[in-house]
Amino acid sequence: MKVTLSQLNQIIACPNCKGSIELQEDRDAECARCGETYNKLPFSWELIPEALKSFELLEAWEQLQRNGLVSYEQDPENNLSVGEREDCRAFSVFCGYTGLVLDVGCGIQAFPSYFSNANNEVRYVGIDPLVGESEAKYTQIRSVGEFMPFADESFDRVIFATSLDHVLDPIKTLSEAKRVCKSDGAIAIWVGEKSPDAPKPEKSPEWYENLEKPEGADDVFHYRRLSLEDVRSFISQIDCRIIDEEVTAVDEYRKRCFLRLSC
Repeated sequence: MKVTLSQLNQIIACPNCKGSIELQEDRDAECARCGETYNKLPFSWELIPEALKSFELLEAWEQLQRNGLVSYEQDPENNLSVGEREDCRAFSVFCGYTGLVLDVGCGIQAFPSYFSNANNEVRYVGIDPLVGESEAKYTQIRSVGEFMPFADESFDRVIFATSLDHVLDPIKTLSEAKRVCKSDGAIAIWVGEKSPDAPKPEKSPEWYENLEKPEGADDVFHYRRLSLEDVRSFISQIDCRIIDEEVTAVDEYRKRCFLRLSC
């Protein structure tokens, strides 16, 4: 399931300028073109460029990331794709994994449940701003969707498993997904649409009550909750075409939406 370091170096590129980077197991990495350096982590590399600091909502996004990490650690069964889950199995089938797969916003779990339907020849790379401190069963890079550290046309599939509503800039992120996806590949998106009228639980756990919601955010995990129409609008702005769509009602307040895009 993992790619080798040699294979990874064939597709890695500086997230800042797309220049050449050589990753090594025991040291930081430096871009041969722009000179930006990237830290070696215990089980990965941190390939997040300084340019991320220019984003207007960075402070709010960083708080949301901290909140997400608390939820992953305190209640992984309800906040990460772990265990036997019908929705994960359905997304795995919908994605039609083949070749080399990029999971954008992969989460900190060692192996997501939505990978389970693929054959052993499929290889995975995941990017997420929270990975790298613990070992995973596939290749993970600490990075963000707005600045993907890969060369053009590197992947056969690029997927977003309920992660598109956690990025700073969805349109820039989707544009990057299109760039790193092969011209005959596909992008698959899973978005959970939740009605504003959905009732709140009568009682929340203490760890949840202690989370801080950034000013202007919809809730403690999302700056903005995305609807299916929001995602369709983003797609229309990156010159991609929706080739398949599957919408399933979870209950009267929630829908599970899968979309596949041609590149």
